[in-house]
Amino acid sequence: MVPVLDLRRAKVAVELTNRCNLRCGMCPMNKLGRPDADMPWWLVEKVAGEFARLGIRVKWLHEMGEPLLYPRLPEAIDLFPGCAVSTNAMLLDEAMGRRLLATTLQRIRLCIDTINPRMYPFIRRGGIFDEVVENIRTFLELSKGSSMTVEIQRLVTTQTAHESVRDFVEFFNLERYPQAKVIEKTCEPLDTSDETPLHESFYGCFQGYPFAWFIVLADGRVTHCCYDAHGQQCIGDLKRQTVEEILASVQLPRMMAAFKAQDWKTLPRCGECYKHAEAKPPFYDFLIATGRKLERTLPVVPLARRLINR
Repeated sequence: MVPVLDLRRAKVAVELTNRCNLRCGMCPMNKLGRPDADMPWWLVEKVAGEFARLGIRVKWLHEMGEPLLYPRLPEAIDLFPGCAVSTNAMLLDEAMGRRLLATTLQRIRLCIDTINPRMYPFIRRGGIFDEVVENIRTFLELSKGSSMTVEIQRLVTTQTAHESVRDFVEFFNLERYPQAKVIEKTCEPLDTSDETPLHESFYGCFQGYPFAWFIVLADGRVTHCCYDAHGQQCIGDLKRQTVEEILASVQLPRMMAAFKAQDWKTLPRCGECYKHAEAKPPFYDFLIATGRKLERTLPVVPLARRLINR
């Protein structure tokens, strides 16, 4: 029987900082209302030690904040072998690029989202399009010949659907950079179920399963949902618990029972994604859950992202 939360399958992330230098149209940081916080270094070392002891691989050193704001990011990267970083690239100047290339970082995602300079300010509010483009082009040159994978993110929204992967490849001359590729991501905001100028309303759990993540927030609390920025559905606290204690908690089966019963008073964050039950039928949830099971062997996600939540 598969456990409620199986860290062999879950996506593990560590939020080094919840600070952000931009306000994102699809992820309205200005509405979160969280006090700025960096994870204290002693806690970074403790989390890294816990994961290393259990053989747990961290997928992202990023959640809601901008990881390049973390003052000891290069040191933190080397504590989590195989990790990746996602950034809006505003701070990715040549000096920062060289610092990252000197680490064990295996993958970096550069979220420019659109190559339309008029659309960019609506998606990455406060960002400067020309600076981000220059930073990405500089990093492509710096990373050429390295083993690091460079992902350039194209955001699929109602406003950018006409853009293509080929447009991004040509814009950045990616034929010259074998380490780089374009990835596509749908607009998956905190307000998943609310219709915005960038995406239509969505019904249900976009992950297809409530315990697909194990995320350590900057203050040490652990949540199971990548949209749970406020820690409304925390499953533990690594400041005072071990990973084993969190996984053995009676909280997890209780939360699963509440999810199956659609008890959104117990699970208010889940309730946000299910609040528009009339928007789209539960069959969409079934499609997403099936896609998650298939994605390990078949390239179904790129197609699904074009069909769902558009």
